[in-house]
Amino acid sequence: MRALVTGSAGFIGSHVCRALVAAGHEVRALHLPDEDLENLAGLDVERWPGDVTDAAGMARAVAGRDWVFHLAAIYALWTPRPERMTEVNVEGTRRVLSAAHAAGVSRIVHTSSIAVFGGQGAGVSATEDSDFALGPTGDLYSRTKLEAHRVAQELAARGAPVVIVAPTGPVGPGDRGPTPTGRLLLSAARLPVPVVMDTSVNLIDVRDCAAGHVAAAERGEIGRSYILGGRNVSAVDLARMVLKLTGRRRPVLVVPPRVAALAARLLTAVADHLTHRPPLFTPAAVEIARLGLDARCDRAARELGLRVRPLEESVSDALRLRRAAARPTSAAPS
Repeated sequence: MRALVTGSAGFIGSHVCRALVAAGHEVRALHLPDEDLENLAGLDVERWPGDVTDAAGMARAVAGRDWVFHLAAIYALWTPRPERMTEVNVEGTRRVLSAAHAAGVSRIVHTSSIAVFGGQGAGVSATEDSDFALGPTGDLYSRTKLEAHRVAQELAARGAPVVIVAPTGPVGPGDRGPTPTGRLLLSAARLPVPVVMDTSVNLIDVRDCAAGHVAAAERGEIGRSYILGGRNVSAVDLARMVLKLTGRRRPVLVVPPRVAALAARLLTAVADHLTHRPPLFTPAAVEIARLGLDARCDRAARELGLRVRPLEESVSDALRLRRAAARPTSAAPS
């Protein structure tokens, strides 16, 4: 098949490209013109500069494609330009999916998010039938992903061959950003004392998540949503796993929600007015943590054949490759 992958240079997107190439498909990899393409290094794909908010550009990008995988999105809990998140996550989705439908592609896989289903309360696992619960947190990313999800559903109802996948927290090699999930691992590995809230999340290896995308194109039901997830794990157990894998002996400090909320407000104020860089966590992140992001992924396992590897392997690979990337190299002789 001839596939287009938007967000191809991103964490999940680059792994979807790899999974497609490994399966023998031809891949057109859409990326921003000035984007870091390290995640696509050595991969036999057609590199295609573009922007999902450009309707004419998307019409050209989808031309001649059989499958379209739409992954391009701003995945962040804080951004200096919130209006850009809406433009990309919602309107970009509308333009990509509409262009793909107009071009007559046979399958469109839209990447949604666990944010659409998660946050059902401590100890409660979300499913594809769960109602949106993160609205009260004020998180812009969650709201834009919900709106994009609804765009995909509306197009499917009008006959577009759209299948929706909703990844949980991706972990593994290639998280160059890093994503909020990757930042969680790095903070546990680097802080003198890892600081967490009493919360739980579902995590999936990014390579298994990519395989789930391909499976959705092959045999997902049009108009249906599939949560692509792996294991539910508490933040305390995840921090302890990171410490064990890095050979560090440290206590893990569990912070009460009120203290975390106060710290989040201070960190976000510093980001807004001084550093203009993402804070370690935000008030919305604290509220999301309070609600939890556990999930059940039975549908994807049953209907897509999703299989996931042990979480320890995924976390180990993520930490190992990041340490290797950070290691200085010797200067070459002149």
